Amino acid sequence: MKRLFLLFAVAVFAFACGESVETPGGNSATPEIVISTESPLWLDSEEGIYEIEYSIKNPSANLKLDAKSNVGWASIIEIKDNVVSFVAMKNTEAGDRRGTILLSYGDAKAEISIYQHVKVDVNFEAKTTDGSVFTHCNNEAGVHSYRVVLSKEGLNSDGTLKHGAKYYCFDLCAKEVVSKDDAEAIIPNGTYSLSMTGELSDRAINYMYSYYTVGDNYRQEEIGFADAEVVVEDGKIVANVALANGENHRVEYSGSLVIPVYNASVTGGLSTLTGDHSFNIENGVFVGAFVGDLMYNGCNTCQIYMYEYLDYETGEERGDQFQIDLQLPAGSRDVCGFYTHGTTEGHFIPGSAEDLGGQYMQQNSWYMTAGYIDFAPLVRGSVKVEKESESIYVFTIDMVDDMGNAIRGTFKGSGEFIDW
Repeated sequence: MKRLFLLFAVAVFAFACGESVETPGGNSATPEIVISTESPLWLDSEEGIYEIEYSIKNPSANLKLDAKSNVGWASIIEIKDNVVSFVAMKNTEAGDRRGTILLSYGDAKAEISIYQHVKVDVNFEAKTTDGSVFTHCNNEAGVHSYRVVLSKEGLNSDGTLKHGAKYYCFDLCAKEVVSKDDAEAIIPNGTYSLSMTGELSDRAINYMYSYYTVGDNYRQEEIGFADAEVVVEDGKIVANVALANGENHRVEYSGSLVIPVYNASVTGGLSTLTGDHSFNIENGVFVGAFVGDLMYNGCNTCQIYMYEYLDYETGEERGDQFQIDLQLPAGSRDVCGFYTHGTTEGHFIPGSAEDLGGQYMQQNSWYMTAGYIDFAPLVRGSVKVEKESESIYVFTIDMVDDMGNAIRGTFKGSGEFIDW
C-alpha cells in the first residue's frame, strides 16, 4: 500500500512540474521550443499581421504554448498549433524599431527578434562628409559638437553649396572627443536621437542646426526635422529623418568618419586706415541676416550690413559701410542690446580674414568704404543697438581696428531682417 502511494505521489509531482515527459524507453526528456521562422523577422512599415512558425520537441499533454510581446506596437492575436500570429502597428517613428516575441512552454523558452522598418519616401546614398566640422565643448552640458554634412557632391571650392545638390546636416552631440590629431576628429559611434527642446546631452541631435536643404545660387530653403535618428558605426552612418514637410528620408553613408576641427585662420594688420575715423550717419540703409550658429557655440548669429547710401534699383553705393556679426541667444531674433568683442552670446565677432593662399577673405565684423577703397577689421570695442521704430534702428559704434585706429560714431537707418 505504501509503495502504491509513493508511486502516485511521484506521478503527481511530475505532472505538476511539467519539466519532462516519459518516453517509451522509460527515459525522461525536457520539452523544447523550435522556432522555424528566421530571426530577426523584418516587418513592413505599414500595419500588418505576421506569423511565427514553431514546433515542440518532447510535447506534454499537460502544457500549452504562451506568447508575449515586449513592445506596445506588436500584439499577439492568436496561438495555434505550430503558428503564433501577431499584429504590428504602423511605424510612424523616425527610425527602424526593434522588439521581441517570447514563446513559453512550461519551463521551455524561445524568442524571436522583430524589426520594423520606418516608412521611407526617399532613399539617399551619400558619398561625402565635405563641409563637416568638429567644435570643442562651449556649453554647460559638457558635450562637443560634431556638425555632419552628408551629400553626394560635396561643396564648391569656396565652401558654398553646389547648385541643385542635396545636403543633410546633423548637429551630433557627444561627451567624448574622438580625436585623430589636433586638426581632425572622428565622429563617435552610437545612436543619436533628435532633441526638440534645445537642451544638449550626450548622443543628442540638436534640432536647431539640423536640417535638409538643396543648394541654390541665391538662397537656400532649409527644411527642419520633425524627428530623426542617426546610427554611427565604424565607417558607416545610417540616418532616418522625418522632415517637417511630412516626408521620411533614409540617408546612408559608408566611408571615413574623420572630419576637421574648427580653426579659423586669422590674419592681422590688414587695415588700410592711417588714423582714427569718426562718422554720423542719419539716413542709412541696413539688412540684418540671421545665419544660425556661425561659430558653432550654440548662438544665433545676426550679420548686420550697413550702408551710408545704397540704391536698391541700381546697386549704387556711397560712403561708409559696416558688417557687424552679433551673437544672440539660441533662437533669439532680438538684436537690441550692448555688445562687446568676443564670440559668445552678447558679443560681436571680431573681424578677421582667412588666408586662401595669398588672397584674404574678410570674415565677421568690418568697416569699409564703397568700392573697398578703405577697409579695416573691427577687433575690439563695443556696439549698442537700439530700435527707434518698426524699421528704424540706431547703432552706436565705438571700436578699434587691427592697427589700433579708433572707429567711432552713430549709424541711424532703416532696414529689415531676413533668414539667410
